[in-house]
Amino acid sequence: MLVWVVVGAGITGGVFLVARAVVEISAVAYAALERTIGRREAAQRSIALMAGAGVALAATAVIFAIAVLAIFAALLSTTFGN
Repeated sequence: MLVWVVVGAGITGGVFLVARAVVEISAVAYAALERTIGRREAAQRSIALMAGAGVALAATAVIFAIAVLAIFAALLSTTFGN
């Protein structure tokens, strides 16, 4: 049971990191529109944030896929009586 709590926390954490990166990207875009930072710096920050969001999304997808496979394995073992 504790494993499922850890899986849920991992998925929740990944979703939070992706959402936080999106909020930061919008803050960078606003700063660029207000001309408080330059275009080049805004582009560099946005690329770094998008890369971080991509890594967090990939890690979340891996955790979710492993959880789904574990559920299917449990269902198959109870159904077919291994």
